[in-house]
Amino acid sequence: MMTLTRNTNRKQYCDYCKLRWGQMKDGTWHLKAQTPAVWRCESVMPGRKGRVRFYCQSCADDVQNWNVKVNDRGDVETEFWLLKEQLEYAKGQGRLEDVRSIDL
Repeated sequence: MMTLTRNTNRKQYCDYCKLRWGQMKDGTWHLKAQTPAVWRCESVMPGRKGRVRFYCQSCADDVQNWNVKVNDRGDVETEFWLLKEQLEYAKGQGRLEDVRSIDL
């Protein structure tokens, strides 16, 4: 089961930005790591019980490039799928038992 909702806590930073930019030597977050999260995504699946992730809009756009292929010429081709479309696809493939709410 997965829920995707808008994040209302302006002091919650994007998990991907924190991972990309990290902390300074004094322990404070890099300025670019302090990007407020727009989306809250919670997964409740075997092995991921209650995992919550937060994304800013820019990082949410990055994770939407879900299907990457390399053609015969070696060029990278990506398919752009909205998070809502990814959830519906995964649900149809039996990867998700239930998609409870999607507030986009």
